[in-house]
Amino acid sequence: MFAVITAAMFLASCNLYSSYGKAVKINDSLAIYIKGDSTTEADAKKLGNYLANLWKGDQNHKSIQLLKDTNGYTIKMVADEQVLKEDASLIPAFAIVRSLIAENVFKGSSVILTLTDDKFKDIKTFDDKNDILAPTQDTTNSK
Repeated sequence: MFAVITAAMFLASCNLYSSYGKAVKINDSLAIYIKGDSTTEADAKKLGNYLANLWKGDQNHKSIQLLKDTNGYTIKMVADEQVLKEDASLIPAFAIVRSLIAENVFKGSSVILTLTDDKFKDIKTFDDKNDILAPTQDTTNSK
């Protein structure tokens, strides 16, 4: 299942600049960009190591932005919007990833997972206030 969701993520490196945050390289295929005064490298490494283990063996480049504030953590994950539109079955898998991160990485904190384009512009958001399989926000066009 987790190999399938990585197919929805971009295969090539995103063109990310410093405005996306400080890069914390986890391995050759995963970078976590930390943004905000409260987000730490330790947070990024904790998330990155968990995801690297979850996606073990997948060499596709993945870019993730991590933000922390008083409400909890927001994880922005670059995804291919066209793949998401073509394969709606991927959406529940991303909701499960959000739930796994909330339970295994940032337990006790609110966790929001937002799928984004390669500029970290929101596409679809999942949070812990709703059912695991129900996205809270859908900004994709359903045409």
